[in-house]
Amino acid sequence: MRRAAWNTDATLSLIEAPDLTPGEGEVVVRVLSEGICGTDLHSFRGHMPPEAGRTPGHEMGGIVSTVGPGVDHVREGDVVGVEPLLRCGACRLCVAGHYNQCQVAGGLIGLHVDGGMAQEVLAPAPAIFKSPSGVDAELTALAEPLACAVHGFNQIAVNPDETVLIIGAGTIGLTAQLAAQAAGAATIVLARHPHQRDAARRLGAAEVLGEDDASQQRLAELAAQDSIDLVAECVGGHADTIRQSIDVVRRLGRVLVLGLFAIESVPINPVNLMLHEVTVVGSVTYGAPGGRPADYQQALNILASYQAEARSLITHRFTLGEVNTAFETAQDKGSQSIKVHLTPNA
Repeated sequence: MRRAAWNTDATLSLIEAPDLTPGEGEVVVRVLSEGICGTDLHSFRGHMPPEAGRTPGHEMGGIVSTVGPGVDHVREGDVVGVEPLLRCGACRLCVAGHYNQCQVAGGLIGLHVDGGMAQEVLAPAPAIFKSPSGVDAELTALAEPLACAVHGFNQIAVNPDETVLIIGAGTIGLTAQLAAQAAGAATIVLARHPHQRDAARRLGAAEVLGEDDASQQRLAELAAQDSIDLVAECVGGHADTIRQSIDVVRRLGRVLVLGLFAIESVPINPVNLMLHEVTVVGSVTYGAPGGRPADYQQALNILASYQAEARSLITHRFTLGEVNTAFETAQDKGSQSIKVHLTPNA
């Protein structure tokens, strides 16, 4: 079994490893498609030094290879996705479905244990979700980023008659657009790069705005008309987008923060926050709180209904042996990449 592993210089090498054997309550998945995430790119750039020898990857789709004792919800040959959150399953938060907040055994496949940039991955049975009929492994690998948006909208609620502004059109922004539209909302997407604007149009955005003067004037008009019910902030980093979100959302509107920030504080206008009674909600990964179906399962169901739109987000595919080239492509906006996938068993 071949797998990619981090080197001390934040590049990756292929290594030969023994085939995996599942224990009690575990499943081995033959990985057919694995997405490169922004978190992976932070490690590749050296911003988050990776653990040498660890195999990254937490956006996985594949086929069940072997099931361990006590696993009965999937069988060999099933197309599945891997929800990569590790959890104890017994603490107060896990029992309530907030296992993304588990402080007992919380972690992430691909960060704390070996992940999906390998021909095989080992995962606990609760992390294995059978794909809906007709949803192949490549589409299934998109369920993880899409589930992040689904979770956020479940946290803040989005209604069919609403208008949602998506700020940022990377993978998180575009999957948030898909999730909002699946909920029946109209979307307006604010995107920096031309290829991202094209992708937002392909997904069905009602309007797509850029950074030009006309787009900024249109955004100001929408804000003045109280047209934006909800803003999904999907940029993070060092951006000034939380302030922007609060300033453009309507009175009594909501702001959902999905972007991962690299700073501990950001500027906001507290007067607008207070006078307009804006609700701001943070969201991370996914779960199954309140007895509702898991966010990851909801994401799979959306993929089943929006297959062509979702697949259009995958712009590049590389073999496992091309892993460093794949990472370089994913971080280079000049490549016009949106979602870069590895095909470990190709």
